[in-house]
Amino acid sequence: MPQPTERRTALAQLARTAAVALPAVLAGAVVTPATAQRSGTLLDALLLILRVEWLQEAFYSRLLTAPTVVPAAIQPDLALIRAQQQQHVALLENVISTSGGVLPTRPTYDFTGSHGQTTPSLFPDVFTSADTALAVAQVLEDFSVRAYQGQLASLMSNNDLMDLVVRMYAVEGRHAAHLRRLRQQRGASVKPWISGTDGDGPIPPATAPIYAGEGQLEQLATVSVYPPVKTSLVALLPTLPVLTDAEQKAAATEAYDEPLTTAEAQRIMALFVI
Repeated sequence: MPQPTERRTALAQLARTAAVALPAVLAGAVVTPATAQRSGTLLDALLLILRVEWLQEAFYSRLLTAPTVVPAAIQPDLALIRAQQQQHVALLENVISTSGGVLPTRPTYDFTGSHGQTTPSLFPDVFTSADTALAVAQVLEDFSVRAYQGQLASLMSNNDLMDLVVRMYAVEGRHAAHLRRLRQQRGASVKPWISGTDGDGPIPPATAPIYAGEGQLEQLATVSVYPPVKTSLVALLPTLPVLTDAEQKAAATEAYDEPLTTAEAQRIMALFVI
């Protein structure tokens, strides 16, 4: 098991990365009213990302009010991640409001997945088991990376917005890797990144929707500025050292995080909304 000094180093790196990830680009990160009225695409993308951030921030805030669930040694990790989610929320709300967008009402969340006890719970012990809590935190971070990626193409017409969102996207990726590291330290068999569909997630089948589609062995470039060429990722792998067929397929699925469409992201968030 990694020593405490290693964990502190990882936590410090996470803090430093976030500190430099969001420079003063906010002044230019505005959707002009004309653009917003013409397409709505930019604001729609920002609103979807904001809803993802609201979901995560609400989860960490709820978890940190139950200190007996989370071991004291990792509470600073979750507090730092929550602070960074809150920073993301503040930035996104600022940009949307400044651009003339209307902020929706924040949803009410049920992180057991029971929709206010109206359906069977997906994660009944999320706030009583540290392992379940960290697993749910991981899938929310993995989900955020895929949801962000699904919105990037809609932001390409605004360099400042693209810069802002990509920087937050990178922080979300580090959150996901850090949560996986924390779970590894508690004995979970998980890589630092998504591999295949991760066995339908750490709590199958409840987390299967978050990982659906991640088992792709080919990558198709669909953004209009690139030629739509489908590439076999397996064929690009080195031949030495010799990899088994299973290892080749696993490595190919790890090459990219597959984006989620807006509809897919909305369906996943609905799992936690009352």
